[in-house]
Amino acid sequence: MKLIKTAIALCVFFVSTSAVALAHWMPESEMYIGGVGHGCTLEYVKSIFGEPQEKKWFNSDGCRGVRYIYNQSYSVTARVKDDDPTPENKLQVTNVNLKGSNLDTPSGLTVGIPYQTVAGMFGMGEKKQYTDRMFYYYKLENTNRSMTFYVNNFGIITEIIYAEEW
Repeated sequence: MKLIKTAIALCVFFVSTSAVALAHWMPESEMYIGGVGHGCTLEYVKSIFGEPQEKKWFNSDGCRGVRYIYNQSYSVTARVKDDDPTPENKLQVTNVNLKGSNLDTPSGLTVGIPYQTVAGMFGMGEKKQYTDRMFYYYKLENTNRSMTFYVNNFGIITEIIYAEEW
């Protein structure tokens, strides 16, 4: 009887600790918006979406880069260190920002759906607040990559951001 109680206690322990470990986990394969994410170049982005409506160049804090703005709801940013000679088309994407429901992630997550859909698939993200905006954050372990889901007061996703931190 003691052996059975010990086995049950061990099972409960392993199940509860694995649930905590997976509480806010998202696979790397999901960290793409509109087919764009880690490893994609601006040349690849243009092969999908064409030329952007606007390009915004920046050069600060030891890096240079460009943001391709396709419309009010979708933009892609790439940046490198100041001294990196990589030409524009070969720059790798470091941020993707979606504010509309016209694109999605590989599993169909998009702006306008309840955040609970994301939580049901990947567990609750780390809940944070920035000024007056609430968001849920998923960091890919052992990398500098993350997905962020901004939500409104009703728990509806208003913005999705893929980012590679510096």
